[in-house]
Amino acid sequence: MDNHYKTPQEVASTLDVSPSTLRRWSDEFMEFLSEGASSLSGKSHRRYTGQDVHRLLSIKESMTNGLTYEQVRQQLRQDLEIPLETALISNDDAMASTVIGYISETIENVRQGQMSVLNSQAANRELMGVVIQDNFSLKEENNRLRERMLDLERQLGEIRHEESSRRESLRQEFEIKTFELREMVNRTQAIAASQSRSGCLGWLFGGGRPYQGAAGPGQNSYSSSPRSYPRPPGPPE
Repeated sequence: MDNHYKTPQEVASTLDVSPSTLRRWSDEFMEFLSEGASSLSGKSHRRYTGQDVHRLLSIKESMTNGLTYEQVRQQLRQDLEIPLETALISNDDAMASTVIGYISETIENVRQGQMSVLNSQAANRELMGVVIQDNFSLKEENNRLRERMLDLERQLGEIRHEESSRRESLRQEFEIKTFELREMVNRTQAIAASQSRSGCLGWLFGGGRPYQGAAGPGQNSYSSSPRSYPRPPGPPE
C-alpha cells in the first residue's frame, strides 16, 4: 500500500472514533473526501489520504461542537470555495503542509466565528426569555394593581355611602331634637303666660292689693283677709 494512504483502522485510531463512526462519516461526507475513502469506489477496502484525515478531523470537531450534518456540509462547501486544489495535487510535502496549515487555520477561524454566532444566539435566546418572563411578571403585577384599585374604589364607595347615611341620620336626629326643644320652649312660654294671667285676674277681681309676704298653706299670694263688697241700695220706704 502506498505510504500516502492510510487504512480505516489507522484513521479511526487517529480520530479516536469507532470504525462504524468512521464509515458513517465517510459515507455522509463522501463528496468532500477522496475517491478511495468512499464505499462507492469499487475497492474492497477504503483508503484515506492525508487530506482526508485532516478533513475528517475538522468534521469530528464540528460534530463535537453540536453541528448537524447539514451544517457541517455547508461549512465544508465554504472551505472548498478557496482555490487550493492545485496546491493539494502537488507532491511537494512542504507545500502540502503549508496549504494544510492554511486550511486548518481557516477552518479554525470559521469554527470560532460559528461558535461566536452560536454563543450570541444562545445569549439572545436567554435574554429574550428574561424579557418575556419580565413581561409576564409586569402583566401579573398590573393585574394585581388593577384589582387593588378596584377594591379601594369599592371600599371608598362604601365609606361614602356610610358617611351619607350617617349624615342623614344625624340630620334627622337634629331636626327631631330641634322640634322637641321648640315644643318645650312653647310649653314653657304657655305655662308662664298662663300663670301671669291668673295672677292679674285674681288681683283685679279680688278687690285688694297683692300680698307682699309669703302665702301660707291654702292661701294665695295676694291676701288672706275676707273680701267686703258694698251693699246694694234697698227699695224706697
